[in-house]
Amino acid sequence: MKARISRYVIGIITIWVMLFLYQTSQLPVHMPEIIGVSESRDYQWLFIILVTITSILFIWLELYTIDDARRYYGNAYIEHQTTRKHKWLMFGVMFLALIIFLSVEPLIKTPMPENEKMIERSMMGMPVLTEYVEVVLAPIIEELLFRRLFFVFFFKGMANPWKRVLGIVVNGLFFASLHTSLLSPGMWVYAVMGMIFATTYVTTKNIKYSIALHFLNNLISVL
Repeated sequence: MKARISRYVIGIITIWVMLFLYQTSQLPVHMPEIIGVSESRDYQWLFIILVTITSILFIWLELYTIDDARRYYGNAYIEHQTTRKHKWLMFGVMFLALIIFLSVEPLIKTPMPENEKMIERSMMGMPVLTEYVEVVLAPIIEELLFRRLFFVFFFKGMANPWKRVLGIVVNGLFFASLHTSLLSPGMWVYAVMGMIFATTYVTTKNIKYSIALHFLNNLISVL
């Protein structure tokens, strides 16, 4: 019991520290707005280079932290790999689920979350920078943090299907809480999205598939 509590406490602290460092690594994205650089001055490539450098450093830190945590708290269910055929099948199923979700979501009258409003403002000011961050960098960084690191520390006994479902639901709510308020009407959008990514990771047991799905979701969103 003490070992489990210790793992949870260390997991919570580790993830919150990583979240703070993630926000810090993305400061170059917000610098144009902060210092008032106009798009016409074509400084986007400078900020793209800066955010690429800070993001690569953060991804290296994520991978190091995940590898270190796995030595002590590795999730045996995740580490036991499935067959390649099964992974592609589950990825296909979850991609179909994502397409259905993206088709249904606009039909439901939901106020636009503040996070999406902020992205739209960034798109108007620095479109290339925003698209690069949202489509290329965010899927890698967020899946390593919100899925890979999360399931190293939490919900280890996922051989139990009910525990897998609980882990996916909690992970989806966690993902939503970091994009918008859990009390906001648009919370369900991020929660469902997070659950789709979490299900992809838990069923394929390979973070590359949830990164790919996250990438496709963000790509479709900016098109």
